[in-house]
Amino acid sequence: MEQDFDLFDFAASQQASEQPNAHNGGSTAKTSLSKAELRQAALAFLVSLKPAGIAANVPTRRSKYKVAAAGFWRPATSRKTNIITRTAIVVMYDDLDCCFSDCADREQRIAVISALQEEKAQLETEIRKNEPHLASSDDLFGEFRSWDYASTSNHQYRKLCRKLDRELKTLTQGSKLEYIRRAGNADFCYLAVPEKMLDPAVIPVEWGIVELTGAPRGFKLLREAMPLPEVTPEGRLMLALNIASAASGAACFAGGVDSNGTMRRPPHKRRRY
Repeated sequence: MEQDFDLFDFAASQQASEQPNAHNGGSTAKTSLSKAELRQAALAFLVSLKPAGIAANVPTRRSKYKVAAAGFWRPATSRKTNIITRTAIVVMYDDLDCCFSDCADREQRIAVISALQEEKAQLETEIRKNEPHLASSDDLFGEFRSWDYASTSNHQYRKLCRKLDRELKTLTQGSKLEYIRRAGNADFCYLAVPEKMLDPAVIPVEWGIVELTGAPRGFKLLREAMPLPEVTPEGRLMLALNIASAASGAACFAGGVDSNGTMRRPPHKRRRY
């Protein structure tokens, strides 16, 4: 999925200089986008999913751990107006420190994860060769065929997947990223980062990965988010209320009304040429 989305007419961004990806999960490449433009692109991605309600700078746990954008969906045809069918959040970071825990052996752990990912890819090649019945029969083109690796009889592969999952959770345990995910009010969690900043393989598989690009300015969905089973209807409703509260501040600002009801001149709209 790749799409450009401009909310305002910003000046053309200077094209980012090409730098090779760094190993161990991150990159030293500098983005040409400011934080405001990164947040705009993260919001644009969520808008592209067409939620019923959306807001920027939304808290997930009361006033702590605000995310770049959050949205909720309601049933298209239902007499009940208080049902939230699903929710989603987009966390935007422009550095790696917020993604991982402050463990002393972080670089070493990332290197271990990279090695496990390579071994996993080799075992999946063997599975495709030795267990062709795990291939999906619904795919039109063979080169894009999906495989049910979870049903393999290869014990080594299943053991490696469990080890890889433990390493990934240890890497993010205690981080802001993990606290946001464990809030229990978002069905889908997306991490939005500047292009070439990190290797998606070092982020737990539950998280969707969105790459924010500078030339052209927009976004790319690198990995879809997995639904989180621990989300409750009460948690969805709480996030929807937080979205409504965050959106009210933006509406008052755009309308020229302060929080105490004082009216002022609304902000100037940008001209379109």
